Amino acid sequence: MEENMKKTPIFVLAVLMVSGLAQAQTDTRSTIYVTGTAEVMVTPDICYLSLAVETFHKEIGQAYKENNEITNKVKKAIEAEGIEKKDMQTTGFYISPIYDYDDYDRQELVEYSVSHYLTVKIRDLDKVPEILDAAVKGGATSVDNVSFTVENPKDYTQEAREEAVKAARKKAETLARLNGVSLGRPISISEAEPGGYSYYSNYYAQSSLAGYGGYRNGGGAPLEQGEIKLTHTVYITYEIK
Repeated sequence: MEENMKKTPIFVLAVLMVSGLAQAQTDTRSTIYVTGTAEVMVTPDICYLSLAVETFHKEIGQAYKENNEITNKVKKAIEAEGIEKKDMQTTGFYISPIYDYDDYDRQELVEYSVSHYLTVKIRDLDKVPEILDAAVKGGATSVDNVSFTVENPKDYTQEAREEAVKAARKKAETLARLNGVSLGRPISISEAEPGGYSYYSNYYAQSSLAGYGGYRNGGGAPLEQGEIKLTHTVYITYEIK
């Protein structure tokens, strides 16, 4: 018991010494924290065409059969334009009953709808209008979206990063000058992950093609690729003197 009591002050002294060292190591430098953001405009290199085939029939089996037949025609028409199967993906498939209601709110089955949603990746942007026309002529009943974007945005990371760092430096120099101090070296630097990019692209959307003879007759839809804005952000802490 007496031996344990003698050791206690040594332990307390060690804790006090560690605490004193931690306080001595506290960073007391004056700093300025800034963010820098840069936007880089990029020409699209990929297009995603989202379309659908929708069929209706009183017999669910017939609605399903007709949908498969038309969807296969659409796929073959797109393949004939040079699109490979690996660049076509089913993004949704639905079978739904459609009801009608009488004056007493009693439901009656009218027919079934079968919807097959397909997304097509187009690498040759000059062929987008032709591929869209081929899909419509093949039997696609709606085009949900045509979007132009960049397949590998990280390819433009370095340019955006350099511009963001320049923007942060300029902002820090301005703040230092306005406060009568001199800007020192950067103490810490971080940046947003690639997920922090923002993508903006031109798009064309048409909810339904039923009754639109212009599409059925071809001629090429007036699509514009536009440009895409990639935004990158850095966070920098500078020492001030």
